[in-house]
Amino acid sequence: MIVLVLEYRITDREGRVLGNSRFQGPLKLRIGSGEVWPELEEKLRDMKPGEEKEFWIRVPYDERKIKRIPRHLIPGDLKEGEEFLLKTPAGEWTARLRGFEGEEALVDFNPPSAGEEVHYWVKAIYREDLGDSI
Repeated sequence: MIVLVLEYRITDREGRVLGNSRFQGPLKLRIGSGEVWPELEEKLRDMKPGEEKEFWIRVPYDERKIKRIPRHLIPGDLKEGEEFLLKTPAGEWTARLRGFEGEEALVDFNPPSAGEEVHYWVKAIYREDLGDSI
């Protein structure tokens, strides 16, 4: 496994900023842990400190991230397709309402850019190879 810390800027096709380490802080990833989708991991795996890369990549859409939750957890004025912040004991999650079915809400936890290509600019600021021990 490799620990990689990156400065980054992610934009969509229209140039809108989706993420930026300037405001959100550096991104710490564990390459080889399964926390990053394979296509992105492949682009980052060999980066060394000081190295910069730019690339386009399609953000995967994961049907398993569509969940049924109790309707009462959804803000009352929310409409289909709108994003909201769901607060749980495990943390806060950004989600999109897909609709209602009886007393349940269908909620999509995929990022808004899922299924679309986004542009990454990354700069490695730290790298540590932990081998297979973790």
